[in-house]
Amino acid sequence: MTAEKKSAHSQLRHLFQPKHIAVVGASRTPGKLGHTVVHNLVRTGFPGRVSPINATGADVDGLKGYRSLSDLPEQADLAFLVVPATAVIEALQQCRDAGVRVAIIGASGFAELGSAEGISRQHHIASIARMSGIRLLGPNTNGVFSGADHLSLGYNAAHGNSIEPGTVAIASHSGALFDGVARRLRNFGAGLSKFVPVGNEADLTMLDFLDYFIDDPSTSVIGLIVEGLTDGDRFRTLAGRARERGKPIVALKLGRSAAGAGATLAHSSRLAGNARAYDALFRESGVARVPSVEALAGGCAMLAGLESGLKLEDLRLVCVTTSGAGGALLADVAAERGLELAGIDGELPKDAGQKIARQPTSAPIRHPIDMGSVGDWALLSPIDEALTEAGLVGPTVAYAHNAPAPGMDLQLADALIQRKRQCKSPVLVLAPGGLGEGTEALYRTNGVPVFNDTAACFDSLDCVRILKFSPGKELPTSVAADPEQTRLLGEAAAGGFLSELESARLLRSAGLPMVDSVRVNSFGEARAAAGRFGFPVVLKALAPGIAHKNHYGLVAVGIQDEEQLTARYAHLERRIAELGHDTATVPILLQPMLSSNAELILGVSREASLGHFVVVGLGGIHTELFDEVVLFPVPIAADVVEDRLRASRVGRFLERIAGHAIPFGLIEAIQALQQLVLSHGALIASIDINPLLIRDDRCVAVDALVVPAKT
Repeated sequence: MTAEKKSAHSQLRHLFQPKHIAVVGASRTPGKLGHTVVHNLVRTGFPGRVSPINATGADVDGLKGYRSLSDLPEQADLAFLVVPATAVIEALQQCRDAGVRVAIIGASGFAELGSAEGISRQHHIASIARMSGIRLLGPNTNGVFSGADHLSLGYNAAHGNSIEPGTVAIASHSGALFDGVARRLRNFGAGLSKFVPVGNEADLTMLDFLDYFIDDPSTSVIGLIVEGLTDGDRFRTLAGRARERGKPIVALKLGRSAAGAGATLAHSSRLAGNARAYDALFRESGVARVPSVEALAGGCAMLAGLESGLKLEDLRLVCVTTSGAGGALLADVAAERGLELAGIDGELPKDAGQKIARQPTSAPIRHPIDMGSVGDWALLSPIDEALTEAGLVGPTVAYAHNAPAPGMDLQLADALIQRKRQCKSPVLVLAPGGLGEGTEALYRTNGVPVFNDTAACFDSLDCVRILKFSPGKELPTSVAADPEQTRLLGEAAAGGFLSELESARLLRSAGLPMVDSVRVNSFGEARAAAGRFGFPVVLKALAPGIAHKNHYGLVAVGIQDEEQLTARYAHLERRIAELGHDTATVPILLQPMLSSNAELILGVSREASLGHFVVVGLGGIHTELFDEVVLFPVPIAADVVEDRLRASRVGRFLERIAGHAIPFGLIEAIQALQQLVLSHGALIASIDINPLLIRDDRCVAVDALVVPAKT
């Protein structure tokens, strides 16, 4: 650990392991937030010192009060500021003067308002923190919880409850989810090591806490409830370090709407969209993605129940059911989610089948394993032994209902718990109607989560896939920037985008295969160029300020002969004039009309804070109608790109239409785009190559648009 990291972690220890907490704005009146914060600390047994601070120096909840931080007989290392936004700056200045190490700002009324006053106020407190060395949590947060340190500091109702400590640490952009997450984890047999609502992140960010959790000895699994991340590159680096430390990460993304993306210039940016970019970033960082609080808690609980650093070699699913209908449900949902069931078409391996056949069952055993047909649920133990001997040691999901005879529920539970211990793989129970209190308690005590909701059960189970994540064989690295490429991007920044000619020149220099183009200044030149290329040909007019030429009738395709060329050329000249441009100054391009097996869109989008993403999708004039794309954060290894595409709908489309899954030329084109971004990322906002024609194992771009970053 570097000296800088040690220093940062040392500062955060004052947040999670304070010896002396000052509550600024503490109140004697029950129900007020300033009273609730103090009361919660007392009620939950915080072992350190608590000093209420208020204007009168009144005692609060039996604790001696003080008028100001300067009156304290000993320095407080952590202060919770329960004062209005208008009083925060003065209170923070007092913290600075009193030597407080960390301050929590609970008030709202800062940048989240979107007003100039709120933004200015937040900048002011951030400046005080930066100049004084105080670390800030918030503003707009409701506190912090550390089960390992008996700290429940905040005004959320859950801060006053007895919360089960455990090994799951969560950083969240929503403090209101604290209670729900804690309760769900408890129901699933797990507990919290930390819960931090990061608020507006004026100083400390979610990534700072992720960094801390990775090295926190009381944490084995990390959960993130994310509105937005501040640095995609740092996130990928931290996620890699978490993998090295054997600490899986589960993320719930809030606010998945792509509203506002339509205002961007390039198709690639609209197709990327904020939610898709986060999905791609999480996927390629080895972070499990979940859609709900229950799945977040379930996934974290399941992973926390596994041995530290466990890497599952077998992800084939074993299904156990106490009813035929339950077995069909498990098989159907697993198939919908691409989860492979152990065995083929319900047939168990020969050795396992023969051993199971010798058991005194009332019916033949197939997969899913129907204990209702077996009759005696205790027989699951020898059946499981046969499965284990046959190498079927992957995750298990059991569909259960209350047994018809006393003791059968516990027999099933004992067998499932034993399987979890022997196979060292996850076991989950789906019981839509619930189970008896004693049975659920037995599962909970042994780290087997019980779900009432089918989707949440399988969403949680999906998290196990991250244990087999690999970042790929070799990530591409940047090379020296090409001066001509830098010049083209720099000169075009003020104009909004590069023309098709300029875009093609830039991309061709980067190694992208571009269609031959000839600029023609008259019909005679167009006829001569068509003679060289051969019909059919395409004409394009590059009118100033128009990025998408098709929308304005400035593209003529499928020109079959000289007669059509004459008519289409004249039509383009009329359109140029109708749009208010001089036909003598607007470039017209002539290109050969190429045949292809399929049309794709290939491009680059830069998402705020997250970085650049390569976008690959179904292309042509119906790009946004298809809306079928795959995103890759830059950089990404070529073997991962190929695997992801092969598993996507885009890859399946290519296989069906083009006769092969992933053309080698497409992988080369994606790698060339990555190199361009790695060398000139700061100058590139987005790139569209649409369409990219797939021609057997090769590809060629017939239109391009490069949008430089604004300087």
